[in-house]
Amino acid sequence: KKVREIIELDLDIIHCHSEFTMGRLGRKAARKMQLPIVHTYHTMLEDYVHFISKLLRGPLRFASKKYSKSFANSSDYVIFPTIKVKRTFDRYGFTKKGYIIPTGIYLEQFRKADSDPHKLEELKQSLGFAKNDFVLLYLGRLSREKAIKNLIHQFAKIKDSTVKLLLVGDGPDHKEFEAQIEKNNVTDRVVFAGMIAPELVHNYYQIADLFCNFSVTETQGLTYIEALASGTPVLAKYDDNLDNVIENGYNGYTFIEDDDFLQLFEKIYKDPQLLKQLTSNADLAIEKFSAQTFAKNIEAIYKLTL
Repeated sequence: KKVREIIELDLDIIHCHSEFTMGRLGRKAARKMQLPIVHTYHTMLEDYVHFISKLLRGPLRFASKKYSKSFANSSDYVIFPTIKVKRTFDRYGFTKKGYIIPTGIYLEQFRKADSDPHKLEELKQSLGFAKNDFVLLYLGRLSREKAIKNLIHQFAKIKDSTVKLLLVGDGPDHKEFEAQIEKNNVTDRVVFAGMIAPELVHNYYQIADLFCNFSVTETQGLTYIEALASGTPVLAKYDDNLDNVIENGYNGYTFIEDDDFLQLFEKIYKDPQLLKQLTSNADLAIEKFSAQTFAKNIEAIYKLTL
């Protein structure tokens, strides 16, 4: 029935964004109508199989790689959001030509110049922060694959009581992180803000002094770009997807080993001039991640199908 409904739309291209229900439906309709299939691979499925079964994690990882490659190979044009994902697929044995197009965001939604400083100060106070507190921010899913345990472990080594950690979002491992925070005796310096409406997220970036992340499971890391667009420098564990996003000493820093986090944090925290420089540079050189640039790049792929 759904395929018949799609046929009635008289489409020229079908662009799939999932390998499962909707993606399979799109592929089936495209084959029926003899239309070109464009596919964007968004999620590193192998990093999420533990949600299905911890016991069968090995076989599921193998199956996810095989299925992801098979779906991509069945498409005419494949888009990867970062070089990291493209390299991963090359390891899977992907043989077709892939195009790297970073997912665009509406940068103007995050621009600091558009925010009311008084409202930001009120928000900061409502969360229990003092005016002079230095706020580290993690924003995203509260789940083990995001390496939040590593962040909490390193944060606990910071002994300055004016340095606080703000965790925005929710997820299946929330309680586990709460227990870890209590065990490390930093409960009074960590705030869980919970889920936030998308139209309000930029405010949380803007009350932070530094955006921090230890995850290496991101396919593209849109939160890094959102933070930079908000004028918030980034301190994150290095991953391929951060190439051309974070420039060390310019708009933030990346580290290889978890233990390097503290040294880099101290470097930024103890040098107000450096922090000011990183903050002023944060919003520069990210225009390539704008929604407008993304639309033009996607349009160019669509034209290849004509």
